[in-house]
Amino acid sequence: MSDEAVRTSGLARRWHHVYEGVPVVHLVDTKSGERHGGGGGRKVCFDHQVTSTIVGKAAETPIRTFRVTVLHPPYDLLDQWIATAVKSGVEDLDVKLRYWDEAMNTLCPFLRCPYSGDKHSADFDEHSRGRFTTTHPHIFRCPTLRRLRLANWTLDLPGSVDMALLDTLCLARIMDPYGELQQLISACPLITKLTLEECPTIKEIAVTPARLRSFTMICCHNATSVDLRSTCLQSLHYKGGLPARDASFIAVADYEGIMAVKIEICGKLNGTDRDDLAPVTRLIGQCTKLAYLHLSLRPSMAYNSSLFASVLRGL
Repeated sequence: MSDEAVRTSGLARRWHHVYEGVPVVHLVDTKSGERHGGGGGRKVCFDHQVTSTIVGKAAETPIRTFRVTVLHPPYDLLDQWIATAVKSGVEDLDVKLRYWDEAMNTLCPFLRCPYSGDKHSADFDEHSRGRFTTTHPHIFRCPTLRRLRLANWTLDLPGSVDMALLDTLCLARIMDPYGELQQLISACPLITKLTLEECPTIKEIAVTPARLRSFTMICCHNATSVDLRSTCLQSLHYKGGLPARDASFIAVADYEGIMAVKIEICGKLNGTDRDDLAPVTRLIGQCTKLAYLHLSLRPSMAYNSSLFASVLRGL
């Protein structure tokens, strides 16, 4: 990591420039609260730290991995950081943005705020929508990119997407005012691993990349239909509430190819019966060559576990 490389360069004279040859930028902003307050006693501004790390790379050293977690980044600087990484031929881009206001609340209606006791929502509140920093077009025009992870952004795609080598895509808490998430996934034909976490605009989605092997969807509570069309799918992870009885839940092109399933139910099971569990048990039952099954319930639902157990015994 960048911090470690810089510290190592101070151990001996011959290592003074070792950090210049490290093709990785990995920095985490430890500030909390307002952007210009709560610096935690750090002597160097985080913005300056990231910029200096990028500029300090030797001319012959590309940035292969760029990972930063930053609180309220200045748009212009963030744009420059990403543009520089893309121009350098970045392969692993992981940018997590943080904000100090209520827009960072967990998007799960089955959980309660620890302070007010109110239930969380499945969506961003009205005055927060669209307030996240907008994604930069450089990201989606990076032909060398293999792994992309974005958290807390507003999705805004350019006219065309050029990420033909992208293998891993992870999107967390993405605001999608233009409904472009489907377009983004479809534009990356070589994706083998896809993770969608707390993305409230997902309702009906078709995952078309033919090489997809692993799919994860966590607390996308507005989703009503997920169509996984890859015949290469081997691993499936779902976390959310129980779908409606007549829901197709998650449709898979080849159930026999799935070897591992992980299901976490974060909703309540009060008043449920065997028919309410049908979408989940039907999915599990269709995976006839399943080698690994992880079923998780919230502690408050432990007394309902026997209901699941009695259904699963017959699979």
